[in-house]
Amino acid sequence: MANITASAIISYTEELEDKSAAFYRDLTAKFPQGAKTFLSLAENCEKIKKLVIRTYRETVSDALETGFSFDNLKLIAYDSELTLESDDYREALEQAIALEKKAADFYGEIARRSRSLLATIAMSFKDAEKRRKHNQNKLELLAG
Repeated sequence: MANITASAIISYTEELEDKSAAFYRDLTAKFPQGAKTFLSLAENCEKIKKLVIRTYRETVSDALETGFSFDNLKLIAYDSELTLESDDYREALEQAIALEKKAADFYGEIARRSRSLLATIAMSFKDAEKRRKHNQNKLELLAG
């Protein structure tokens, strides 16, 4: 198995947040009863993306010079289905909660693995993990 570079993690993060934001915008259009929450979640995804990319641009080039990589990390384990399969609100919420859990797990794993890299990188991923857990809590409140 190939090692995953910090650059690949940043690319994965960017894609994850773009797809997540689009998913929440779709939910906003499809389920007006949760539109306010879904819109705020989409905006939060965009903030996470900006946070991580900004941190990358500011600090990760130093880390890349050290040859740091994320050994044996399987990104596919964090992929989520982001196509709405149903018009059922409850199922959409369950899908969104599962997305947030996987995203939080991804960011938590990257934060743990990058502690030895640079503190600012680990902190930005830890912040992303907290934001995704907060998103998950919002969705769980909607689900009741």
